Amino acid sequence: MKVEELLENCIKAFEITNKYYPYVSFERALFLGWYCDLKEPCKFCYMSVLKDKIKDPLKARRSLSSILAEAILMKRIGWKLEFISGGYGYKEDEINKIVEAIAYVQKCKQYLNVGVVDLDKINLDVVEGVVGAVETLRDREKICPGKSLEKIKDNLIKAKDLGLKTGITIILGLNEREEDIEKLLNLIEELDLDRITFYSLNPQKGTIFENKPSITTIEYMRWVSSVRLEFPKIKIITGVWTDKIPMISPLIMAGSNVITKFPLFSIYGTKYAYWIEKEIKSVKELYGTMTDIDVLKGIKKLEKTPYKDENIKVGEETVELIENLKNEINEKIENYIKKVEKRAINGS
Repeated sequence: MKVEELLENCIKAFEITNKYYPYVSFERALFLGWYCDLKEPCKFCYMSVLKDKIKDPLKARRSLSSILAEAILMKRIGWKLEFISGGYGYKEDEINKIVEAIAYVQKCKQYLNVGVVDLDKINLDVVEGVVGAVETLRDREKICPGKSLEKIKDNLIKAKDLGLKTGITIILGLNEREEDIEKLLNLIEELDLDRITFYSLNPQKGTIFENKPSITTIEYMRWVSSVRLEFPKIKIITGVWTDKIPMISPLIMAGSNVITKFPLFSIYGTKYAYWIEKEIKSVKELYGTMTDIDVLKGIKKLEKTPYKDENIKVGEETVELIENLKNEINEKIENYIKKVEKRAINGS
């Protein structure tokens, strides 16, 4: 595809996106831990490097109080939970406990991206959708040897049959080619997906991609605009890192309606946060904030947020668990805020 054709496609994609998504918002995956029990982890993932260094996998899991503190702060500032995620290895009862608690404190259902799990054992009353970590459609057996595409597809089809929304993640920069876009479009149609998350590769030290350059802005725009033109109503989430902030406005113009992947507590209120907001507001209205400290602290209420409160019902055991963790959660919240204030004041 020539650059001129791409630019024409982006103009069309931007018009379509504005029709169905009048604003841009932030999302962020909420990670449960740093250990993946796949025998053959994905070749690009930092967890594959950590795997042999972690002697006790249970110690690589976050505390529930920390998870809930982050969930509460994310709602304050209007960052939707992209999905609840972690390395493979969580059992259904563990997932239920965590997801019920998060849904309860956020007053909204959640997306799951926790591998292929038995959905019959999951409390779907607190689940909005399921995301499959497809990652790439080229050389999957080499790059993601432990993740069967067929099993992911079967899991998503079952989720759809159960009335849930579905999505996938794709990482760009893993040797994909332009012709692979057609494979992705066919997969989206086959699975009738509601959303797709694109990430740009962030080369991790110790992996086979350590010294590989990430995707260019033009290439990223080509993938995003192709999906938007083919599927006008699909939710397109695009992830970039702080070293790729200038990608944001072009990706929005290409059809993205959600920005993700930024490290919440390390850049909130810093010069990078103001830059990110400026990039978004230069092309579209923004819901949520990355700079307002008073909103983060709960002193002021966010005016425009993508969150909509839902009637979340959980068992007494979950409510009691959260109540018993209340002091710990509040302490975690204060610690997170202090870290943000320190960085924001220093402007680092």
